[in-house]
Amino acid sequence: MAEMDAVHDAHNEHPTTTIREYLLIGLVLSVITAIELVMSLYTTALGAILIPGLLIFSAIKFIIVVAMFMHLKFDSIRFTQIFAFGFVLAASLLTAVVVLFGIDASDAIGGGFIGDPIEHHD
Repeated sequence: MAEMDAVHDAHNEHPTTTIREYLLIGLVLSVITAIELVMSLYTTALGAILIPGLLIFSAIKFIIVVAMFMHLKFDSIRFTQIFAFGFVLAASLLTAVVVLFGIDASDAIGGGFIGDPIEHHD
């Protein structure tokens, strides 16, 4: 019987997420996804802000999902800090790689950072 009490106490450590909160989260994620979709349809109009904009919206969705569905908002702040450090590190590495390979117009991917075509010299 002591096991049941321990399991029951562990289950009640934080308030449960209500259906209304799940619907609100779903609505917010859907709106952000719709904005991303519209952004991807206007690639020429958005130009250089398209990719950073999509990355920012993607990061916002990631943070919402992690905070709400992994229940980080109910855990120790240390767990959130560790998770945030990993996220910032990964985002920094991704940015560094994109900048590193985006500037070199002679790489196999092709094009400069602005989308310049590769010049072939015969």
